[in-house]
Amino acid sequence: MQPDPGTGDADVEARPRQPSLSESASRLGAHAVGLVGTRVELAGVELAEARERLVASLLLVAAAFGCGLIALMVATFGVIAWFWDTSRITAIVVIALVYVAAAALLWQRYHALRLSAPPIFAATVDALRRDVDALRGAPRDTPT
Repeated sequence: MQPDPGTGDADVEARPRQPSLSESASRLGAHAVGLVGTRVELAGVELAEARERLVASLLLVAAAFGCGLIALMVATFGVIAWFWDTSRITAIVVIALVYVAAAALLWQRYHALRLSAPPIFAATVDALRRDVDALRGAPRDTPT
């Protein structure tokens, strides 16, 4: 027996089936897991970048420190040897004061650099905040 075109049975068969609540929850869970996975990958990339910068920085600092230490020792002994017969104590005091002043300036620069550094995982935290806002239905900021 064929469906009667006037009864609307053909329309019921042509419409797609609405997903059940459990199917919708399953899809939502899958999307949430995918979203979390993406954010974890972003955090991993940022962590790897931070580690690479740290290793490169430490190697450069160690090399510069070694070369600078040798240069300072040679220069210090040279200046003291130059003034050995005339005013060695004055030369030692002046060199010590120069080193103290240099250490103070370098410490100040280090402190300013440390304070101006961006926080680690800033992009990950920002992305997670945008995700939370989107899930709450808050209006999104449009990137410019």
